[in-house]
Amino acid sequence: MTSTSLPRPIPLHRPPLLRVFEIAIDRLAALHRRLQARRAVRGEWRRSAEAERALSRLSPETLRDIGASQGLIGQRRWQDEQEGRQILRILQLHGW
Repeated sequence: MTSTSLPRPIPLHRPPLLRVFEIAIDRLAALHRRLQARRAVRGEWRRSAEAERALSRLSPETLRDIGASQGLIGQRRWQDEQEGRQILRILQLHGW
């Protein structure tokens, strides 16, 4: 025989109103847990996006100094070149 108990009583002989109330409480608790899980996922995504933005602001030299992957360094270098070309185009359009 085991001595473990159930997490909550099994509703066998309870009034119908009490059973409905317990079902509603259970569903609200499930909804609350689902919302907390979504909030945690969104928070993790926001932190990840912020870290990505912070990395994108670093120069290729700084990325190399902190030991970033060559792919990330190359991507940042390419972005710098594209920004430089964009600035040159804008300056040429304005006659500089």
